[in-house]
Amino acid sequence: MMKKNYFIGVDGGGTKTQIRLESEDGKVLGEGLAGPANIRLSVDVAINSIVSAFEQALQIANLTEMRFSDEVQFHVGMGLAGYEVHSVREEFLAKQKGLGFAHCHIQSDAFVACLGAHSGNYGSIIICGTGVVGLKYAKKGKFQVGGWGFPHGDEGGAAWLGLEAIRKTLHLCDGRGIESPLLLHIKKKLGDKVESVTEWACYANATKYAELARDVFKFAEEKDSIALYLLNNAATHIEKIFFALDKVENETKIKLPCSLVGGVSQFILPLLKPNIKKRLVPARGDACDGALLMIREKYNQS
Repeated sequence: MMKKNYFIGVDGGGTKTQIRLESEDGKVLGEGLAGPANIRLSVDVAINSIVSAFEQALQIANLTEMRFSDEVQFHVGMGLAGYEVHSVREEFLAKQKGLGFAHCHIQSDAFVACLGAHSGNYGSIIICGTGVVGLKYAKKGKFQVGGWGFPHGDEGGAAWLGLEAIRKTLHLCDGRGIESPLLLHIKKKLGDKVESVTEWACYANATKYAELARDVFKFAEEKDSIALYLLNNAATHIEKIFFALDKVENETKIKLPCSLVGGVSQFILPLLKPNIKKRLVPARGDACDGALLMIREKYNQS
């Protein structure tokens, strides 16, 4: 008996995991949403998020009872944050074997987002979410700028904005900084004492820092000077990534299309230089679309 094939695209980021389940003919059957899937931070957390989102998609598609059936095969493509770290990538590949997928192919979340943004064609992408990464996919291969993790990288993203906001708050507390509604709000939010701010900062991860970025966005709308300063600095970091990607061109020297995506991008876009904004194009699809394109190509090759 010929088995029925289903294809799954996974977008595993630093804040959330999104899954899209499709039939062999490309019909979307269900989607799922769960917590973070940054394998650099925790392979087990990533697997739990993927399983949770997958089970949601199966339930919507009325396929829950078929998950481990011999009559079907699930082929999954995954784009995962933290993919660049070889040791955790190998750990994840070993542990995912127990999830029941017929085929599993993983890449970075940036790569599948780039595939999705340009419908599998060559192009560039800058993801500005919890973290930040730029990636160019061209004839010669892929080239990455940034995306090396928080706190040593990810400049311009939500976690970085939160970290910078905490620095400014501590400067206010010890007399090195100026007062602003944003900083007073964060200080009060975290306990109103320098000790409570430092204690929070010591134990906060990238996701927690990223949550503070919401306060930055809110107060920027109210023209808070510190919030606007932080967002303009973030935009400068994004511009540097754009120019670094622009240096790496394909053999024909054609300027490839570039898309700016991610939850922070809407706040950064208005602050970019006009010559950069002119070069940006809307994404045609998302990371789940890219992950599905990737796994379908791998399946066809096999």
